[in-house]
Amino acid sequence: MNFVNLDSTAISDINVEGTAVAITFKGSNKTYNYTTNDANFVNSLEKVIESNQSVGRFINRAIKEDQTLQIVAV
Repeated sequence: MNFVNLDSTAISDINVEGTAVAITFKGSNKTYNYTTNDANFVNSLEKVIESNQSVGRFINRAIKEDQTLQIVAV
């Protein structure tokens, strides 16, 4: 599932395929690859987008606080 042209100051787009999550950040225009351990990640992301909540805050929390997203080693 591809989320593009997000209304976010930090994130350009997010691509989710299974447990793989690719996030492109606006500031650097770089794409970082993560894995998710949350089967409901896409549903949660859709709710954040639909309710006009901060996508950047959601992603930041998923990475740092609850560790739903883990960076893929290169």
